[in-house]
Amino acid sequence: MKHTDSISSIQVAGIIASTIIGVPLMVLPRFIVAEVGEAAILASVVGLILSSISLIAITELGKKYKEYTIIGCNRLLLGKYIGNLLNVLIIVSMMIVMGLEVRQFAEVLASGLLPNTPIEFSIIIMIFLCTLAGFRNVSTFAYIHFFYLPFLLIPMVFLLFSIKDLETYHLLPVFGHELSLFQFMKGAFLMMAAITNYFVVAMLIPYIKDHENCVKNGIWGLFLGGLAILFCIVMTLGVFGVQELELLYWPVLSLSRIIQIPGEVLSRIDAIILITWIFAVFTTLFSHYFVAVRGTAEIFRTDKFNLISTIMVPFIYVIALIPDNIYEIYDYGINTAFFVLIIYIALPIGLLIIGRIRKRVRVQ
Repeated sequence: MKHTDSISSIQVAGIIASTIIGVPLMVLPRFIVAEVGEAAILASVVGLILSSISLIAITELGKKYKEYTIIGCNRLLLGKYIGNLLNVLIIVSMMIVMGLEVRQFAEVLASGLLPNTPIEFSIIIMIFLCTLAGFRNVSTFAYIHFFYLPFLLIPMVFLLFSIKDLETYHLLPVFGHELSLFQFMKGAFLMMAAITNYFVVAMLIPYIKDHENCVKNGIWGLFLGGLAILFCIVMTLGVFGVQELELLYWPVLSLSRIIQIPGEVLSRIDAIILITWIFAVFTTLFSHYFVAVRGTAEIFRTDKFNLISTIMVPFIYVIALIPDNIYEIYDYGINTAFFVLIIYIALPIGLLIIGRIRKRVRVQ
């Protein structure tokens, strides 16, 4: 497939940041705090640093194989059969993650903004919105992310008004209470699993104009998105504390409901944050769909992106409706996230190692 359009490494950074800031923004603080307590901040930082290793591996892979996406790299370095097997796993995992995340989106929307709207309606509208955005031009994909990125940072501004309610003792001790290394790393892995959607960059490799700056700008994008999530963890933990935070389904939404703007200029901060969060959910799901659609098209060597995206709609819709309640959504989500984490981190690192071994063998 010929690559006719291109994007800059700065656009790649914007794509990574806007993809990371999405569904996890509302729910992640609760999960990490439930695992590691007050050590949630430190565990999140460790998870962010470890995630950067995978991103560096992806971008380094792009510098070595500039004409190939991750789909092409798998076939090139692992062979047709093993490569395509991993390609199918990537696409299926993306569809599963998208289905579970769009269901979480619908549940949050029903609890905060549209209580009388059936969740099935919210699910199908968001999936169709991603479908209609188009997948033919990568440059258009980048422009959409760049356009929405400023809106995604609006909730951070409003959350700053809750600083007066923050209690520093809720954040201490930073290492938690008698945590084992396994417990601490489980919290770090939750952070890593929540931001693995930066994997979308692996489908953008052939379109990047300046690969030399891609590693640096990619890291900037990762840390911008990661810091937004880290900020939400700090604010929710600092205001609610560990015990209360574990009882909240949507900590950031709960926090937005107690925010008071001086002069009472705005009375429904939670509605504003939910509306801007919808943009964040869209960009995240759009990236998942982009990988699934473009990856499928590359496997079958076709450019019928609209047809593929339309065929995927009922599958993602069914996946979204599989969980019976919010508890099952979390169970499915956590189990899937850890499986996806193994693929998205181990795969690019493994491909880099295999590429170097093959190069040495040829040289000898």
